[in-house]
Amino acid sequence: MKSLKFKSLVILISLFLISNSDILAQRGMGQKGTGQRGAGFANGQCNLPNISKEQQAKISKLRTAHMKESQKTRNIMGEKRARLQTLQTADKVDMKAVNKTIDEIGVLRTEMHKKRATHRQSVRNLLTDEQKVVFDSKRGRNGKGFGKGRGYGKAYGKGKGRRACGGGRF
Repeated sequence: MKSLKFKSLVILISLFLISNSDILAQRGMGQKGTGQRGAGFANGQCNLPNISKEQQAKISKLRTAHMKESQKTRNIMGEKRARLQTLQTADKVDMKAVNKTIDEIGVLRTEMHKKRATHRQSVRNLLTDEQKVVFDSKRGRNGKGFGKGRGYGKAYGKGKGRRACGGGRF
């Protein structure tokens, strides 16, 4: 009798664990609720109300031009950061060179922010008033708006991800 109760209990617990295993599983990259960015242009949507194909095409064209231009600045900034790392880890640190490199990185960052603001306004100018309200409310940063923070979810590092309606960071 005891063995029958024991077997029944084991079977019951096993069934419970098997039926609820999806609750215990971690969500992977790209699943809803993790780091999957807004629908974006990957599937031809822009997450804006009543967006036309013409608007999507124009925004996509602006986005591509902006990304090409931004990539050059990001590459230069990466080289400056590598140079800064080399300068800071030298046996005899030249603080004048370190400060100069930091200033150059600051100039590049300012340039990128200005380009991003210009791009965002170019995209915004293509939208109707209703679309602008939604676009302005979806800044695409830190889990608000189009994206879910930086990268692929909370634990997957600093990926760039993609935002809808223009991509990259606005």
